[in-house]
Order: sequence, then structure tokens, then C-alpha cells
Amino acid sequence: MLLIDAGNSRIKSALWDGKTLSNLNPIATLSDAPPSDWQTIVNPTRVAISNVAGADVEAKLNAWVAAAWSLEPIYASVQPMAAGVATRYDNPAQLGVDRWLAAIGGYHALGGAVAVVDAGTAITIDLVDSSGAHLGGTIAPGLALMVEGLTRNTARLRLDSIAHTDSVATNTATAISMGCIDALAGGIERMQRKVNELFGADHHWVITGGEAPQVMAVCSTEFRHFPDLVLQGLALTIGESP
Repeated sequence: MLLIDAGNSRIKSALWDGKTLSNLNPIATLSDAPPSDWQTIVNPTRVAISNVAGADVEAKLNAWVAAAWSLEPIYASVQPMAAGVATRYDNPAQLGVDRWLAAIGGYHALGGAVAVVDAGTAITIDLVDSSGAHLGGTIAPGLALMVEGLTRNTARLRLDSIAHTDSVATNTATAISMGCIDALAGGIERMQRKVNELFGADHHWVITGGEAPQVMAVCSTEFRHFPDLVLQGLALTIGESP
């Protein structure tokens, strides 16, 4: 199967043979052409997609898949229970499918209670207990989104890179970087304390997403890094489908 994770910033894909993922090169979500790697794929049995990027991206993916292999993709959706994980979300339809699949992927990767941090355009944290109950989580702006929110429509504020210092900032660019990084790291660390208070310290903390390396560099939380939890969760859930 060809698995596709269409996020707000990037489209990632991988081949799944029932045991392992073979990752393909990601592209920007706004790309007008599919990944060049797709040209090497001969007749996948199925194409499964997780899409949080909206109807236009769905239409584009449908067209690419039809043109390449004359297939109609399967789209993942949040179900009350899938792959041994049951959500306690008030309205499962409002739970982002990427969060749901990452939670499933994290639960199976660790084989027990897990806190899954997905560091992308948004920073999400989702909790699954040892019995497979998805307990809920949090959503906050990702690092790039925080910086964009501060610098948008402000001609004199522009960041070419995001950097941290162990001292105080002596220029505005570093001050913005530090403020956003510390807000992000502080939010995760605060959530970890809350989880420990509410549920005990049994949850393993894992991280996925494009901004994961930056988050790991500044956050005191000990993470295990799994770059492809959404794709892993997609493989698990689609594997249950006929």
C-alpha cells in the first residue's frame, strides 16, 4: 500500500508491505506536482490517506492517484475505536485525524501508556492509557506559527532563523525566538507535570512531526522520537479495513 500523510505544511508518503514502512521524499503541501518518487511505484494495491489540509488538497491527491494508478484512495477518519484504541473525546468527529492516527501509532510503538507530541504547524499532545483509552489532549501553535503571529504585517520584524540562547536576548530577533521557544517548551513541560499528577508517571513521552528536533533540543522532557507516527497509525487502521 501507498500511505500518505497530508499535513498543513508537508505531504509525506511511504510504502507499507505489511511489516515495514519505506519512506518517500516529502513535498510541500502547496506543491503542484506529486513526489517524484511516485514515478517508481508500480501498481500499489491500495492508497490510504490521512488529510488535514482541506478539500483542495484532497482533490489534488485524488487526481494524482488516479493519473498514476487509476485508483481511488481510502481516507482515514476518526472512529470511536480502531486498532485497539478507544477515544473518550466528547465529539470524535472534531478530533483531528492526524492526532488520532499518531496516538494509535504511539500506543502500538510503546505497547502501553503514552503521551504523543506531534510537533508540526500546531503542537498537539494526546494521551493514551495502558488499556488503550485515548484520554484527550491539548493543541497549541507550533514554533513557526508563533513566530509568524508575532512578525506578520510588521515590516521591521523578520526572522531568517530561530535560535535560542542561555542568557537574555540582546536583539529583537533573538528575543522573539527565545520567547516562542520557551513558551512551547514550557507548555509541554507543564502538561507533563499535569499528566503525572492526574494519571501517575507511567506515560512514555514520544514525539513526531517536522519540528520535533527543535522541540527536543529545548525541552527538558525525555522523548523517544518516531518521525512517522501518523503513517504508522494509518497503516494499523487501514490494515483493519477490507
